Amino acid sequence: MLFMKTTTNKKSVILTILFTSSNILYTLTNLTGEVIFWTSAGSKKVKGTKKVTSTAILVIVKFITKRITELGYKYIHIKLKGFKKNKKIALKHLKTKQVNILSVCDNSALAHNGCKQSKIRRI
Repeated sequence: MLFMKTTTNKKSVILTILFTSSNILYTLTNLTGEVIFWTSAGSKKVKGTKKVTSTAILVIVKFITKRITELGYKYIHIKLKGFKKNKKIALKHLKTKQVNILSVCDNSALAHNGCKQSKIRRI
């Protein structure tokens, strides 16, 4: 019989933030990748183009940090994805809260100029 030791580090979590053109999605996972909870700007009664404003980001970050401290976590790793100027705003608000940031990782895909264009036809 094989016994597995199931001890988890109850102090650190991963916060993944996905910036899309019309919404911002937040996912909190443990270190093994299991989702603890997720939220978005639309779930906090912010509708339309107001979802990607700095005030909406501040409301969501306050909610997330309150939830993290309620769950008993002290350290977070942050993963950012997407092309928006709001990344800096979200990081600025996260730095001012009482949770300690261990690492910040930007997973945005970089453009590589696409495929080679076909040769111009000469007549």
